[in-house]
Amino acid sequence: MDKALFQRDGDFFVPTPSSRSPWSPQHLHGGPVVGLMAHAMEKATNNERLNLARLTVDLLRPVPDAPLTVNTRLVRGGSRLQILEASLLAGDTKVARASALFLETSEQEVPDYGHFGPSEHRPPVEPVEQNISEAAGWTNQYSPEGLHSTAKAKLIDGVKAKGQGIAWMRLPVPVVEDVEASPDVMAAALCDFGNGVGQLSLGGGVGCINADATLYLHRRPVGEWLGLDARSRMQDSGIGLVETTLFDGQGPVGKVLQAIIPMRMPGAEG
Repeated sequence: MDKALFQRDGDFFVPTPSSRSPWSPQHLHGGPVVGLMAHAMEKATNNERLNLARLTVDLLRPVPDAPLTVNTRLVRGGSRLQILEASLLAGDTKVARASALFLETSEQEVPDYGHFGPSEHRPPVEPVEQNISEAAGWTNQYSPEGLHSTAKAKLIDGVKAKGQGIAWMRLPVPVVEDVEASPDVMAAALCDFGNGVGQLSLGGGVGCINADATLYLHRRPVGEWLGLDARSRMQDSGIGLVETTLFDGQGPVGKVLQAIIPMRMPGAEG
């Protein structure tokens, strides 16, 4: 197993095999891209009282397995709120863009009717060695190595490509080598799996691929395991949405939204 999803080489972030996509060995999984954007913008904030509240990443084109650079820009600074933008480049080509909202945290007494409620599930206590591909039975992979073979998983509700699934997941390596990832960055790196856990099969070897990911966090996840409860639906127009609730052992921590379109699954005939 690689030591991280990316290695740092000067201004470049160099992908390791653990960051590859199951759709093509020449491209990266969306999760490392989202995680890297979160890492870069978290490093660009200058207020430790601010936490990541929203991250939106547009996957403009397949991100190549090649050295990448990230440019960040502060759009709006403040003591209680900051907005940042980031661009991910492969050479001179912009392959993804992102915006992030950071909000100040404070201690508040919230009435019972305003709370999110406790968690319905408990994180695994026994060692889990299965990766998400093994746990979900994803066998038609173009790339044997990638985030799908790195992230560990325990299914709660089996992933049957019927548009819904629930799973515990953890990332056993940091996003960037020698940099401990915050819980928010780890959540960002795993949130793209909502479309995998809640994968919608349209029949005939056609599944769905997402063009973006928007992560909302109302608190930082606790513990090494992150739960994903994903639901996918599509209109006859061929445009759909994956909605994923993120949770830990204490309860919900956020939401993920992903826009999806049809895509022939890796290894499918026809």
